[in-house]
Amino acid sequence: MCASFEANGKQWRPGRIIGVWSNGQAQRAVWSGFARSEILSWWMDKGCVAVDVPAVRFAERSRREGRLIWGEMPPGMVIRGLWDATGAVPQVLIVTRQATSGEEESFGHERMPMLVAPIFSAQLLPEVLETESESKSHQMELF
Repeated sequence: MCASFEANGKQWRPGRIIGVWSNGQAQRAVWSGFARSEILSWWMDKGCVAVDVPAVRFAERSRREGRLIWGEMPPGMVIRGLWDATGAVPQVLIVTRQATSGEEESFGHERMPMLVAPIFSAQLLPEVLETESESKSHQMELF
């Protein structure tokens, strides 16, 4: 699923404002949830567009152990995100896919973030454009 990712020495989780590359420029929006790759065409028909989420590593929360298990990003790859501007404010969804049996064994989770070659850029964004007050106002609890 992607419980967290790391960029610029900071961990980012759902509910936080994250930076993405879209149309060759940096954008920011709240990481509001997830989109299954199996229904990606539905999201695109809804008006979402693919964006690049640069990161150095990502984490899944193991369903067996309850702790974060970290994995390194392959060089030159990004996490695939979707930019959803259909609501009152833009949001980013992280695209997930079914984990392979080896990934499920290693990470303890049946979903993984979709790691792909970038459409725009794999370059890490400058200190992701977030102030502390913005961060707290957009946080949500996940259970």
